[in-house]
Amino acid sequence: MDLPRACVSPALAFRLRYREGMSKDAGAILTASDNHGVLDALERLPGDSLGEIERNLTDALAGDRDCVRAYVVAYLRLVDLVSDVVIQTRPTAGLTDAPWFRAALEQGAMHAPFTSWVAHAGTGKGAGLALVASVREILPGVRPLYPAERGDSPSWKLDARGTVAFYRAVVDELERADAPLVRVRRILGLSRTEFAALFGIRRQALDHWEAGGVPADRRQKLATVEEIADLLVAKLKRERIPAVVRRAGSAYGGRSALEAIAAGEHELVLEELRDAFDWATAA
Repeated sequence: MDLPRACVSPALAFRLRYREGMSKDAGAILTASDNHGVLDALERLPGDSLGEIERNLTDALAGDRDCVRAYVVAYLRLVDLVSDVVIQTRPTAGLTDAPWFRAALEQGAMHAPFTSWVAHAGTGKGAGLALVASVREILPGVRPLYPAERGDSPSWKLDARGTVAFYRAVVDELERADAPLVRVRRILGLSRTEFAALFGIRRQALDHWEAGGVPADRRQKLATVEEIADLLVAKLKRERIPAVVRRAGSAYGGRSALEAIAAGEHELVLEELRDAFDWATAA
């Protein structure tokens, strides 16, 4: 039964916003036994990442830097969406908190265009299937995904110099993506959906923030969340941070730091963390 928003606690509201926009059958990305089932689930994900990849990859490989940027942005969004599926359907896997997991998936932006997936399914669909194949190869207890036909490769007309130039351009764009919004999200180990939920917005609004800047009425909260992230990086091993901000604590009334931030208590979280670390240093 759906609860009226007024009856939903901040903690539950955070989880509800996290699930908004995700298709109920998205889990087929990890469970479908055939490539058509996986592709159908990919195409039901929010947004049009596959279409954006399709529209930009050919020109990106030809050296168009704007298309490289558009391709990488679309690929990273697809990584976010597929990671959301892993979080929802395989929460015990623990890999979404592993720093290398996300990095490994992002690096696929360089290699996906040259896989047999693209040769058989096209640029957009093929890149999506290549990403899912990588995820399913890494996740324990998940059936691997293989191309229906193997051995073929895409017919790109690229020499070695052009290929290296594409690799370098993708790496540059991956580094460029480490802007403040993205940096904080990665430090805290959040998906785009989770990060949007911290500010009470939909994921689509986050796209507008990244393109046009953060609205004035949200900048103070973002600055505080940045301080929280910087403090955690200074005091903890980076790989521990995602688990720490998800752990319920008495300082936040039995909620996690993320849930308190989502409820508008970001200043409280910053103050409590400062006190906790000052106490630990004094001790």
